[in-house]
Amino acid sequence: MSISLIIPAAGVGKRFSSNIKKQFTEIDSKPLIYWTIKRLITAYKFDELIVGINQDDIKFMDKVMADLHLNIPHIYAEGGKERANTVLNCLLKSTCDFAAVHDSVRPFVSSQVVKDTILKAYKTNAAICGLPVRDTVKKLEGSTIEKTVSRDNLFLAHTPQVFRKDLILNALTHSLDNNIIVTDEASACEYSNIHVDTVLSNYENIKVTYTEDVHLIQLFKTKFFEV
Repeated sequence: MSISLIIPAAGVGKRFSSNIKKQFTEIDSKPLIYWTIKRLITAYKFDELIVGINQDDIKFMDKVMADLHLNIPHIYAEGGKERANTVLNCLLKSTCDFAAVHDSVRPFVSSQVVKDTILKAYKTNAAICGLPVRDTVKKLEGSTIEKTVSRDNLFLAHTPQVFRKDLILNALTHSLDNNIIVTDEASACEYSNIHVDTVLSNYENIKVTYTEDVHLIQLFKTKFFEV
C-alpha cells in the first residue's frame, strides 16, 4: 500500500503572538516546519510529500525542501481558508492509497508512534494517535466552575492522523459541502460515521500553539534531533 505524507501549512497562527507564522519560527536556524518534516521522513518511508501552503510562501518552502535533501516526490497544494480546505486540496493531488496528515508545528512525534498509527490504519482504514486525559476536567459557565467532567474515555487527539484516501476525501468533502466545522480530519470521519481507531502517542508530541511553547522545543530537541 502506498501512502502520502500531507502537511497543512497555510495557517496564520492566530494564537501565536509573533510577526512570523509559527510554522516558520526558527529553531537553530531552521524553521519549525523543517524539523517537523525531517522527523516524519526519518520515521517512515513515505511515497510522496504534499505540503499545503499559501502562494506567498512557496519561495520560502523551496529553500526548506532543498535543505531537507528529500529523496521522495514532493509537491505543493494551494492553502485554503481553513485547515479542512487545505487538506482537501492536498488529497486531490495525492496519488497514493492512504494519507497521513500531520501538523506542521508538531516536530516531536516518535518514530514508533508514526509507525503504529500507519499500521493501525492499514488494518482498519482510519487511525489517529493521542493521549488519555490526565488532569481533572472542569466545565465552566463564564469564569465559574459549573461542574467536573469525567475524564474517563476522554482522549487528546494528536497527529499523524492516517486514513484510506478515498474515505477521508469523501468525509472532508461532505463536511465542507454541509458547512460542518471540523478541527481535525478525524472529526470529518465522525460526521460521516466512519470508524476511527486510536493508538497511544508520546507525551513530547506537542503542537506549538503559543509563543511560550518554543521553550519546550529546546528541551525536546536534543532527544529527537541528536544527529
